[in-house]
Amino acid sequence: MKFTAIPKWIIYTYVTIAALGLIDATYLTINHYRNTVPPCFIGSCEQVLTSSYAAILGIPVAVFGVAYYLFILVCLVVYIESKAMPNAMQPHPHESRKNKIMTAILVATVIGFLMSLYFFGIQALVIHDFCQYCLGSALFSTLMFVMSVGVWGKLRVRL
Repeated sequence: MKFTAIPKWIIYTYVTIAALGLIDATYLTINHYRNTVPPCFIGSCEQVLTSSYAAILGIPVAVFGVAYYLFILVCLVVYIESKAMPNAMQPHPHESRKNKIMTAILVATVIGFLMSLYFFGIQALVIHDFCQYCLGSALFSTLMFVMSVGVWGKLRVRL
């Protein structure tokens, strides 16, 4: 899969959303390790964050969120810092690198979206309560997924 140049506003929108997600997930991680439940204005964060679904193999789900958003941000920084292709007619190693980075971001956002759907389903169907911070993370993951579908659908070039 080969991608054409991606507009800067899309890249910086990704950065903004991923940074907000990282802040959200980091806040939940810090609260988890402090054994505190953050204040919740929607639903019951305590019920969600202390449920058996709040950790996978003993690792808080928020830690996976931190890793996810950090991965996206690092990929975006590397993408931004990669030099642009000087001539559209000649393949250039930097363009290949950008394509690989964007492909990694696209795959990660699909995984993040599917995990968000899963955890939203757990909140809605099993716990019967919601955590506003978890819903925020689900929103950020969904927004990045929708953007990725747009990038893939509009900027992909068939070889």
